[in-house]
Amino acid sequence: MSTQSITTGATGTRRRSGRPVALMLPALVLTVVLMVVPIGTTIVRVITDGGEGLVRLFAAPNIWPVMWNTLVWTLVSVVGAVIIGYLGALVLQSKHLRLVGLWRGLVMIPWIIPGVVAATVWRWTLSTDYGILNQTLLDIGLIDSPIRWLSNPDIVLIAVALIQIWVTAPFVMLMVSAALTGIPEERYEAARLDGAGNATILWHIILPAIRTTTGICVLTLAIWALNSFTIIYVTTSGGPAGASTILPILLYQAFQNGDQTLVYAVAFVQLVIGAVFAVLFARTMRTDIEEQS
Repeated sequence: MSTQSITTGATGTRRRSGRPVALMLPALVLTVVLMVVPIGTTIVRVITDGGEGLVRLFAAPNIWPVMWNTLVWTLVSVVGAVIIGYLGALVLQSKHLRLVGLWRGLVMIPWIIPGVVAATVWRWTLSTDYGILNQTLLDIGLIDSPIRWLSNPDIVLIAVALIQIWVTAPFVMLMVSAALTGIPEERYEAARLDGAGNATILWHIILPAIRTTTGICVLTLAIWALNSFTIIYVTTSGGPAGASTILPILLYQAFQNGDQTLVYAVAFVQLVIGAVFAVLFARTMRTDIEEQS
């Protein structure tokens, strides 16, 4: 082989190895602009302020109710979506269900439609004066007077969390349905031959087999809930009396008031919480990749 051929081959190899980097460069630049720059700006601003914003934030009388609301909102949203998503996925996997494709398409509608549209529809549905839900409950005799779903401080957070569940449960259905198709049919047949019932199969076969998928769903839903803004703002704007105010709503309120120091402080707290879930998500994904390989 001539020296020229070797040189040409080496040059071609370098070109081929450099091509993926060139193709990824626009995405990397976009990531830097949309993620790294805002995150870096937030951290730098909090540091240059000497922590003044964080001191003011945690000294505010409403911060702990807001943190509690955020915790309750996240837990209810995640647990509810996982439970309903699991049940929906198991129903869709049933051999007795007809028109599976049609039902799968219908249940995905809440996840597909824009958040503003979903929140507006539910605000009308839960209205005390003209809401369909109250009217239906009155007609069948379950309640004697309309329930103030969005104006009662005791139940408003649960009410808006139910909207979040309605929106995100289809995502869990999709993920769990995909994971269920990967379980070999022989496992079910062997378990039934051993006398296992549906509950035993669910606990000892299905749940362990899709454990990683469950972890991914939980972490994804938690990140979505912690960064959710549209549903609460459109339906209640954080009211009544702050009963449905969570961290993203508090950040927007500080932005409306022109309090930049407090804006960056709330953003920093959200960044720290989100980073914890992001690390957990990355570890779960790595475990899933290792198990598949």
